[in-house]
Amino acid sequence: MDILANSPTVKKMEKELAKEQKAEEKEVKHVLKDLSHAEKARAKAEKAEHKAEKAVEKAEKKELAAAKAENKATHKHDVAVADKHSAEHDAQMKKQQEVKLEKDVEAKRAAADAALHDQHEHEQAREAEIAELVPPVAQGDACEGRGNPVYGGQTF
Repeated sequence: MDILANSPTVKKMEKELAKEQKAEEKEVKHVLKDLSHAEKARAKAEKAEHKAEKAVEKAEKKELAAAKAENKATHKHDVAVADKHSAEHDAQMKKQQEVKLEKDVEAKRAAADAALHDQHEHEQAREAEIAELVPPVAQGDACEGRGNPVYGGQTF
């Protein structure tokens, strides 16, 4: 076997096998390096995906909070509009009541003026009637003690 081990064909074969082994090791090293880079890229992509999912969750929370704030503001606005309409209605009712009461006051003022005018006229008529019934007393007559002719000459 010694002879076969030293033969040029065997040496050539050993050289080719060594060369093949070296190329294969180089190829395996290159494939392992590519695998390492791919695993790192996948890990980086997974991390980026996780970060993006967190950003989506955060954006959804912000959107939900904004929607809640919008609903709250809309409700507050609706309440304010309703309060405004209620206040406008109350103001209109109070204005109508004030106008009605003003008319009532004017009517009562006119009735009071008419009653005072009638009272004054009736008082003047009564005084005129009394003046017709009782003749004017002269100043000297009252001193003489004749009395009041309306009451039969009696003095009180």
